[in-house]
Amino acid sequence: MTDQEPMQDALYEAATGLMHTLAVILLIIVVPIVLMGAIGLLFFALGGVVDH
Repeated sequence: MTDQEPMQDALYEAATGLMHTLAVILLIIVVPIVLMGAIGLLFFALGGVVDH
C-alpha cells in the first residue's frame, strides 16, 4: 500500500492543478459573457420601458 501513496499524491496534485486551470479558464471566458449578457438584458429592459 505504501508504494502507491506517492503515485496517488502525484495524481491528486495533477488533478488539483487541472481543476484550478479549468476554473481560471472558465472565469476568464464565462464572466465577460455573463456580464455582457446582464448588461444587454438591462439595456433591453430599459429600452423597452423607454419605447413604451
